[in-house]
Amino acid sequence: MIHYSCDRCKRIIDPDQDLRYVVKIEIQAAMEPQDTNEDEEDRDYLLEIEDILERMDDDEEMTVGDDIYQKRRFDLCPECYRKFIKNPVGFEAASKLGFSQN
Repeated sequence: MIHYSCDRCKRIIDPDQDLRYVVKIEIQAAMEPQDTNEDEEDRDYLLEIEDILERMDDDEEMTVGDDIYQKRRFDLCPECYRKFIKNPVGFEAASKLGFSQN
């Protein structure tokens, strides 16, 4: 039998009695096109792709780093799911620090 626990609070989730929520997050770097002085009509995109693929073949250990792409999966209990869905990116945490007004 597979045992589940909440990835946030570490509580054991009994699949016969509790709902288990699966949260999948995909993170990728947003790369904006660079301004170039080259005339776009003269640019050979297929040649550029071929060069990149050849360099990847030369370096077999070349992988996409965690700063470029990540895929994550979390199991949440019902209570942690409700907290997550209300504030998925953690906006409230910064406002609750309670700095003085000086």
